[in-house]
Amino acid sequence: MILADKILDLRKTNGWSQEELAEKMNVSRQSVSKWESTAAIPDINKILELAKLFGVTTDYLLKDDIDKAVYSDTDDNDSRIRISLQEAKEFLALKAENGKKIAFGVMLCILSPITLILMAVTAEAKGASAESAAAGVGVVVLLLMIAAAVAIFILSGAKVKRYERLSTKDIELDYGVSGILNEQRAAFETKHLRSIVIGVVLCILCSVPLIVAGVSGASEPTLIYLTALLFVIISIGVFFIVSSSTVKNSYDLLLGEGEFSPEYRERNKNEERLGSIYWPIVLAGYLLWSFLSGDWGTTWVVWPVAAVLFGGISALFGNKKR
Repeated sequence: MILADKILDLRKTNGWSQEELAEKMNVSRQSVSKWESTAAIPDINKILELAKLFGVTTDYLLKDDIDKAVYSDTDDNDSRIRISLQEAKEFLALKAENGKKIAFGVMLCILSPITLILMAVTAEAKGASAESAAAGVGVVVLLLMIAAAVAIFILSGAKVKRYERLSTKDIELDYGVSGILNEQRAAFETKHLRSIVIGVVLCILCSVPLIVAGVSGASEPTLIYLTALLFVIISIGVFFIVSSSTVKNSYDLLLGEGEFSPEYRERNKNEERLGSIYWPIVLAGYLLWSFLSGDWGTTWVVWPVAAVLFGGISALFGNKKR
């Protein structure tokens, strides 16, 4: 029995579809199809992964004269994922592309109120009926832009779905891959720093034109136009930050550093457990206070205060765990 038949037989024995095996192996469904049709042969690292996944020996997979499955005595609890240089390059390229798309989606969300703002200004002088129509058009455009952003987020998430396991499992890079990725990340650091600086500076300075106009006594329409400009500047700044940070996080994920280090992962798990209890309580308190007082313009202060408290509680909780 040849390798292709053995992969097919083991996959069906486990009751997995080609898509399910592809997800477990961190490859595309087409790759699995090629393996099973003899159109391609998995590289040695993938053969080792297949042996571990199916619980069989590599001899059984590689030797055509062994027809009966020979199961190994290896530790079934080893959940590490092996990544080759080619797979790492494909992952980084996909995340970089997705990062730009997600950043564009965030831009759409930030820019969505602009039409509503500008329509209100132009319709104000034409009477109440014109204002109502303008508001309707503005709301429709806002919803369309948000819908487009959500579609982008969903489609982008679907493209990287097969890499979801990388953020929850330990990664083992093939020999030499770690050094290459470290060199590439070091070369990217300058670009990343520049993008972050540009994004942060734009977000900080976005209100300057509005402040200057307000101090100089500019007209109300001018102030509203500058408010729209503020949204545009913020969206550009956020685009730089999100797109660059996505690539940086991808390198950290593969190298197991930063927020993807084992220590940080454990801390995140603790924060998720705490947040699942803390934030529903905060939401309930906010709604109760708001409905009872009717002062929605004041009750929003709950959220920044709750965020600061959550940070302190998380730090205290993390220290106790350690």
